[in-house]
Amino acid sequence: MLDRKTKEVLFGRLEKDRREVASLTKIMTLYTCLSLADSLKIDLQTLVVVNTSCADVLGTSAFLRPGDHLKLEDLLYGLMLPSGNDAAHMLAMWFGRKVIET
Repeated sequence: MLDRKTKEVLFGRLEKDRREVASLTKIMTLYTCLSLADSLKIDLQTLVVVNTSCADVLGTSAFLRPGDHLKLEDLLYGLMLPSGNDAAHMLAMWFGRKVIET
């Protein structure tokens, strides 16, 4: 924790340790998807078909399989709870197409 005026460290725990930013990236992906769904009036119950390229993404996984039919809401849970890279890719591709279409 920093003092707002002096920028002096008041409290810290392992604050100098380097960390991966994947979790923060996934939180921003969630925020962006929810914002787009709201602005584009997209129902989170909308079904999405998982494609092969997203199901085969390396890293943490929500265990998506090509051809799965999932609600957007379920993909968002797959993004956050198991921190699924596959769900993040699928959401990015799906919402990206929606933005291009509008």
